Amino acid sequence: MKGPQAGSWHEELLKRRKANTHKERRKEGRTIHTKASKTSITIASIALIFNAMAIAMPHWRSSWVALIGYGARRHWGLLAVQGRKMTMHHTMFENNCKWHGTLMLGNSCLSPICKWYLLKCQVYFDLCLYSYGAAFFVLLALLIHVLCLIWTCMLSTRSLRWAATWWPVAALFHLGGAIFWVVITEGIFDTLDEESWYPVPTPGASFFIACVGGFGQCVCVFIAFQLMKTWPEVDPDDPNQFMSDSSEPEEDDETEEVMKVAQPLPTPGLQPFPLPFLWAHPVSGPMTTVPGPVPPADSAPTETERQWYYKDKGGQEQGPFPTSIMLGWYGQGSIGSDLELRRDDEDSYSPLGDGSRFRQ
Repeated sequence: MKGPQAGSWHEELLKRRKANTHKERRKEGRTIHTKASKTSITIASIALIFNAMAIAMPHWRSSWVALIGYGARRHWGLLAVQGRKMTMHHTMFENNCKWHGTLMLGNSCLSPICKWYLLKCQVYFDLCLYSYGAAFFVLLALLIHVLCLIWTCMLSTRSLRWAATWWPVAALFHLGGAIFWVVITEGIFDTLDEESWYPVPTPGASFFIACVGGFGQCVCVFIAFQLMKTWPEVDPDDPNQFMSDSSEPEEDDETEEVMKVAQPLPTPGLQPFPLPFLWAHPVSGPMTTVPGPVPPADSAPTETERQWYYKDKGGQEQGPFPTSIMLGWYGQGSIGSDLELRRDDEDSYSPLGDGSRFRQ
């Protein structure tokens, strides 16, 4: 390969590396998963499990004190009440209203027990409405949560924008529904306790699990906005969209450092030359019709350097290459110990071995 050809390969290598930097990917909308996106997916998945458990378990409020005539623990959730058996809120409301009707004397309710079940009928009706209303918003938040998780996994510029738009809605509905239910039921049970000894049940395990899931959603909200900023949606009608960017993420700086390190150091008397990455690799031999790179003609090696020839996979002789370039290839691992090569003053080929032949 002559000097101009080597220069073109060098430019192609740098062009490919530059195309994979964050700056270029950002302009073209070619997203890639980073630590932020992986963290968001992990936290969202854990929060999804917690929120689903909170909805399914009827332990939003728990009473650990048994009452006279009812020795079972009682738990209240968004959808049901659990005592000796689990009962949905609307069934619980209907049962208490029926019991109130059977205790009426004619058309009047005069006995204390009748009045007590009248109060429970009214209170459980309110509890049914508030619980199902809160459950609706919490379930809606769970559905939005699933969609946001899918959009984050898709990791397109548009899906990231959707995720950043809807994550706050999911967190608002979830935390709002949970806090609303706990606050409103506090007043409901206080009403029952005023008329009789009815200990107010304390917030239970499901409520705290829901709070953990809501905190995870808040973290996902923050990361979603960061991802949307990192990978903005490309506007084809605005060529100056990225002209005002004054800062790039750390990934871009790291990529540039890798590009600098990947280029071999220049040898005195030689032009800097890239490693054989896209050309006729001495070991893998990607294209047998393309010979290995050599220094440009105007920067020939010094007379003290030995010249080397090697055989590619097709059995064709490649070279000559100066010792400095061969050492660079060997140090970077581009050539292996089984490569057949010879010096310019030798007639037969032999394996490279441990590389000591370059220093003889």
